[in-house]
Amino acid sequence: MAAPLIAGFLMISFFRSFFQSKIGLAISFIFLGLIAVAFAASDVTGGATFGGVSSESVAEIDGDGIGTAEFSSTVTNAFNQFRQENPELDMVAFDQQGGIDSLLEQMIGSYAASAFGESIGLGASKRLVDSEIAGIQAFKGADGRFDETLFRNALAQQGLTEARVRGDIERGLLSDQLMVPATFGSKMSTQMALPYAGLVLEGREGKIAFVPSAAFAPKAAPSDAQLQAYFTRNGTRYRVPERRVLRYATFMADRFRDQVQISDAEIAALYKQRSAEFAATEKRDLEQLIVPTEAAARAIAAKVNGGASMAAAAREAGLEPVDLGLQSKAELTRAASPAVANAVFAGAVGKVATPARSALGWHVIRITSVSAIAGRSLAQVRATLENELAQEKLRQTVADFTASLEDRIADGASLADIAKDEGLTLEVSPELLANGQSPNRPDFVPIGAYQAMLPLAFSVEEDAGPQLVEVQQATEFALFEVQDIKRSAPPPLASIRDQVARDWALAQGLTGAKSLADSIAKSSRTSADLAKAVSSAKVPLPGIEDIATNRQTIMQQQGRVPPPVALLFSMAEGTTKVLEGPNRSGWFVVHLSKINRGDASSVPELLQVTRVQLGQVLANEYGQQLIAAMKAETNVKRNPAAIKRVKDQLTGRTREN
Repeated sequence: MAAPLIAGFLMISFFRSFFQSKIGLAISFIFLGLIAVAFAASDVTGGATFGGVSSESVAEIDGDGIGTAEFSSTVTNAFNQFRQENPELDMVAFDQQGGIDSLLEQMIGSYAASAFGESIGLGASKRLVDSEIAGIQAFKGADGRFDETLFRNALAQQGLTEARVRGDIERGLLSDQLMVPATFGSKMSTQMALPYAGLVLEGREGKIAFVPSAAFAPKAAPSDAQLQAYFTRNGTRYRVPERRVLRYATFMADRFRDQVQISDAEIAALYKQRSAEFAATEKRDLEQLIVPTEAAARAIAAKVNGGASMAAAAREAGLEPVDLGLQSKAELTRAASPAVANAVFAGAVGKVATPARSALGWHVIRITSVSAIAGRSLAQVRATLENELAQEKLRQTVADFTASLEDRIADGASLADIAKDEGLTLEVSPELLANGQSPNRPDFVPIGAYQAMLPLAFSVEEDAGPQLVEVQQATEFALFEVQDIKRSAPPPLASIRDQVARDWALAQGLTGAKSLADSIAKSSRTSADLAKAVSSAKVPLPGIEDIATNRQTIMQQQGRVPPPVALLFSMAEGTTKVLEGPNRSGWFVVHLSKINRGDASSVPELLQVTRVQLGQVLANEYGQQLIAAMKAETNVKRNPAAIKRVKDQLTGRTREN
């Protein structure tokens, strides 16, 4: 158990070396219901299919297969989410850093949890799945209710089936039923948390010397053969990222506004349909916790009704309350259950209502205040209803138009033909990198439609047809195609000869600098030894830098800490280590002379925060161990050949072969 705890603490602090990459860390927190999250964010990315092997499975779990198409689309959706934060990320790097394999293991874990849950009698009813779907904001119409048309349009835009979405949600619900009881209320004792909290206060003192490669670089210029050989070996260092040229047209939803007409009868009908909403009613301002057992719910309720704050009671249980805002009885019934709504509207202001149960668990709800809402007449809400109807009709008109565009694209219509028929003006972008920058136009700024087009533009195949994307939700759209692709490759040696020559010289000098740095480190057991070794070196070296800092300062710098300073915090006292500098510039010689131990016993706030964070680490560890056990319990068969084919397709290796 010690290793996961240490890893968890390092995750909390600045030192995240336990995780091999940013992608590896982020992957570990992806919600398994990726499709539902994409919907909720109204992420319209298109529904590319995986050609050729869609009937294969990349893995089977108790006979239930994860198809190549499902796996491919899940990876693509996850990759697009990461790319929003790191536009320069490409699928090859995503795969090399373990992103694709991590997603597969998470999908297998989800299927294994579902299979195990079913084997012990757990289930997720159709009604519960329906409620999850109905709760997704992207599927709600102007009246705030679930809209079947929006749901179907979203499925079509994502290239998904209803069965696929329902299956994902059902597996997520089954996983929750297993994971919540296993991880709820995980706590770390004060005594165990104390040394970890003390690490935050720990300080370190040391000295850093630097041996530059330039001091050992050859004075003579390299020969053509030497330069060519170096360039061939290190071509990837000079590789220019892939560039693409886009041809596109944009259009606004407002172009269809003249087609929208609203009658008095429609307004009156909507008012009648929503009469309960406009009638006089009572609403209550609520804050809520959901726990898995009645005993836990009643214990928390007793603490809050006894004078403790909701936040404090929740924190003791390793949870955090959610502010529900003003809720009517009908709204709370739909969101939770009749039992929960009845209990809340029978409770007193300032108190926690009698805990009641819904499909999600036991609700602990504190009533903050009560508001009486006066009724509103048709005349008072007419303008609002007319605007809502107009917006809904406009949205439906736009949805019908975009659906017709997608049908025309599927039937083989070209971008030029569609633009001509619809009176759209085509524009051509400069050569663009995945992050939107243009190597040929440094002043170019990828604003507007480019923000929506670029993620999809760099994921489609070379011969893909026109693509339709939403620039601003329900307001602006773009229709585009990739006109030209310039593959990632090193430029001609002649165009960067001077740069390569400088790099060659530093590479030659790096070896000599390493030899001297190793010699200095070997003889430097104390600070005085380091000073003596540097002063007596055969080449002039920069002065030694004194370093005295602590982990709190390091954490506040949020990843902007020089590597040799970070190295101090992974060394034993009295040791000396060598670290390569950036861009082959030389070698750091780092000596740690003193460790100032931290004592968190006198900082109760830090100790409490550390306990809570380590409790979350424990919960995560319990969850991971449970998933691993469920995988072992079920019959998991991976298909390496199918996995490789999906990877080759996604990374473009198929094109290169």
